[in-house]
Amino acid sequence: MMMFVLPFIHTSCEKNEIDRGSFDFKVHDYRVENILYPKDSKLKCVYQAFSNYRQLHDTYTYDNLGRISRVDWDYDIWKVYDIYLYNQKGQLEKISKYEATIDNSPSLRQTTSYSYNQKGDIIKESIEWKDLNSKVQTRYNLYWYNGMKLTEMETYENDRKQSSRVYEYNGDILIKEKFFVPDEKDYIITEHFYNQNLLVYSITYLKNPESGFLRDQRKYYDQNDNLVKTVDNVPGLSSYSEATAFYVIWEYEYVDLALLLL
Repeated sequence: MMMFVLPFIHTSCEKNEIDRGSFDFKVHDYRVENILYPKDSKLKCVYQAFSNYRQLHDTYTYDNLGRISRVDWDYDIWKVYDIYLYNQKGQLEKISKYEATIDNSPSLRQTTSYSYNQKGDIIKESIEWKDLNSKVQTRYNLYWYNGMKLTEMETYENDRKQSSRVYEYNGDILIKEKFFVPDEKDYIITEHFYNQNLLVYSITYLKNPESGFLRDQRKYYDQNDNLVKTVDNVPGLSSYSEATAFYVIWEYEYVDLALLLL
């Protein structure tokens, strides 16, 4: 893995490029100053970071075309991994999830299959898995487009509609998602904010961003625009009912694409 450590460099941030007036948001300093990966690097590992250590969460393996071929998930005594299969067009066809304890051989627990339209857009994602009673359950997502833009995703479980998500754009940039549940009056909104064409901040709320705040996420990048850290604030995960902050931090490591293809 190639990683370069840089001397301290201060990078000032420009004003938020998308000003929709939804709430007062100031762009944070989203450039990491002491880490740099090569451009077009491939994600290798994801870690959950704590105050004085970090824990490996997942590891990515690639084929000789630079496509993900396997993802290993770190769950202590559980061995869990995904195997990726592609069709003759190079499109992702299926992801098979296997799991086993240390003493048992792997067993297939879940499959995710993809269908495409003639333009190559994903139009259906079908998921099958076994519940605790080894009964097969099914869920699928349907995707709808307007030209090249994804406009809606509908989720069904055992052929019953569970939710829908609507996507809104400013030009070609995704700025808002609305999450609906059938027969529910309220819906959840996620707004996205950008700087230098990078997604740097997202906020999720019910009705309005102040009284209905649910979570937000800040993203951090190196100078080559590789995502190196996300900080999620999810107060609902705290054991304190009045908590306004509970941070979950993820860190990302990369490998040079050129090294993968040697």
